[in-house]
Amino acid sequence: MKPWATVVYLVVASHLPACVAGADDFAVARGLQSSLSRTTSHVMVRVVERPDRASLDVAAWDRNPIFHYPMAAPLAALAPVTTLSGLSFDGALDPATVCDTIAETPLTEAERARPLAWQPLTKFLIERDYDRAAPLLLTGARVSAERWGNAEQSKPLQQIALAWLHGAELWVKVEFRPEITWVPAGDEDGDGYPEVYARLAVEPLAPELLDRITTDYCGQPLTADEVDSYFYRLCSEWYPTLQTYLLEGDEARPWPNPETDPLAAAEVAGQVIEAPTAVIRGRPYGEAIYNVFVVAGVNAPPPATQAESLRHDTPTQAGSLRDDAATGAEPDGATETETRPWDAELARWGGSWEAWADALKRFRMDVRALLQDMPDDQSGVAARDGWLFFRGDLEYLLSGDLRDQPEGKNPWPAIIDFRDQLQARGVDLLLVVIPTKPEVYPEKLSAHAPGIEGPWVAPYCRKLLGELDAAGVQVVDLLPAFMAERDSAGEPLYMPQDTHWTHRGLRLAARLMAQRIREYPWYAQAGAQPDRWTVRETTCTRLGDIVGMLPEAERAAYRPMQLEAQQVVDADGTFYADDQAAPIVMLGDSFTGVFHFEDCEHAGVSAHLAKELGLPIDLIMAQGSGPRIRGQLARRGPDGLSGKRLVIWTMVSRDLYNYWADWDLIRLP
Repeated sequence: MKPWATVVYLVVASHLPACVAGADDFAVARGLQSSLSRTTSHVMVRVVERPDRASLDVAAWDRNPIFHYPMAAPLAALAPVTTLSGLSFDGALDPATVCDTIAETPLTEAERARPLAWQPLTKFLIERDYDRAAPLLLTGARVSAERWGNAEQSKPLQQIALAWLHGAELWVKVEFRPEITWVPAGDEDGDGYPEVYARLAVEPLAPELLDRITTDYCGQPLTADEVDSYFYRLCSEWYPTLQTYLLEGDEARPWPNPETDPLAAAEVAGQVIEAPTAVIRGRPYGEAIYNVFVVAGVNAPPPATQAESLRHDTPTQAGSLRDDAATGAEPDGATETETRPWDAELARWGGSWEAWADALKRFRMDVRALLQDMPDDQSGVAARDGWLFFRGDLEYLLSGDLRDQPEGKNPWPAIIDFRDQLQARGVDLLLVVIPTKPEVYPEKLSAHAPGIEGPWVAPYCRKLLGELDAAGVQVVDLLPAFMAERDSAGEPLYMPQDTHWTHRGLRLAARLMAQRIREYPWYAQAGAQPDRWTVRETTCTRLGDIVGMLPEAERAAYRPMQLEAQQVVDADGTFYADDQAAPIVMLGDSFTGVFHFEDCEHAGVSAHLAKELGLPIDLIMAQGSGPRIRGQLARRGPDGLSGKRLVIWTMVSRDLYNYWADWDLIRLP
């Protein structure tokens, strides 16, 4: 194991009512808390007594080993800085106030007791009051911009970690990487990261910002549902760079358990938290990292029955799980003579997949150049017209044949196996591969991008979908409709500063899925109520997940996006809610969560599919887990498919290429 690999546990307590986490859980938490080593430990535990946003942010962001990334190369040291006043970072800090301990600041004991985690605080303020908050972001960026002569270093070597309110002033804690040995900073808390304290050199906070912080951010207790949403948003925000995944059922409760990485289980030496509210696992540096949260009063759902042998090691032979008397029916009209769009595309754009890819040569060269110009540890890239793109989406565009990937990375066996298992149980599978943003808007990346008439820029995804269709896997092909509709309205189908689709994009996807589902023979007997749900217009603000992937100095250039959405409501005005008893279960990643669990809530793709069909949807989702989401269905146990007629398996197309985990074959109980 590498010395920088970590496993992190956070335990959060609140004053919410009825507590599922028992006294033993909090005793374990407090006992483990002292074992934290920020730079080497596998365990971090915190008990937090307030259920507000500020306290949860400090628990999640402050001194968390998940952010202790490995240094790629030794740093070149400069001549030592001899005085604390020399650490003003181009005037970001008031040099006369820089000091070595928090006791030297004018902060009162009450003020010190309410720290604010800098990164989530500034994001919170930017999304609500950009014009007043932008100077804070720019000032913080001056601190993190100093590279001490190490120009090749893309990640910050020091940054503001915490802030405190002192009247209308902000006092901050600046932390230095352990490798920064030439500054006169002590290590007051002994965590391996030297720090200094100072007053942030900005104008006193406007009353509007102060009110946002003291009332909305610090003063408003969160409900149980809001705590639930907090963990979803946290996992979603961390996923692109930390590969975080929200665990469910018996993967999470109790914790640790047989599913837990052995290194993590060994670290806690037999200590068990029986009822964590949320468990987040990440793999930012190649090893498993866990964040475990326990929130008093938030009822954790009971663990699902452990299915015997959830995974098997060898691909299922075609037909070995089939029972002809139980197989699901294909939609009407799905015949071998039906026109196949993939065949027509191939004929139109070269006649062979290699010729199709060669027609994209200049575009692919531009994409490759963008990737080569990016630091290896940077995940977001600024492109044309203010649009931002995710590194993984660009890498996917350069893929070859997706079935030629190494064993475990080839998605074909897992998809065929899952189809066969469902079909043997009388359940249909509908595969929905969601195009990435650059597939739909390639011209934002390159002047050599083809137009909407083609050739489309991910030929090997088209090849795989055509082969799956030929093998009898029912596919909803979104890309042709997305390309046809992308320029027909003012709002794009994808958010310019985010990896995900807009509300217009997800509604189009819901309509396309509904068209296919209505063709199944069983749909007519499913009890659909076409007018059961209506919509309510709403708006929300979102900065965009890719903004946080940019260097800090570049982030202030991007204002929050103002987004429109339609929340799905029942006749009595209550919001739509997914239903585990529904005959249709949707499996998905964050594309099924956006607009549903965050931002404009109750407005996601499952809600709009339910409205289109007049039937509720059972949604199972986790960030970044499109290929692995089958495991959560399996963990529901033998009754998990009871009453189900259809499984809709959604995933973003980039996960078909070099996915971070293997495409395991997962046994349904």
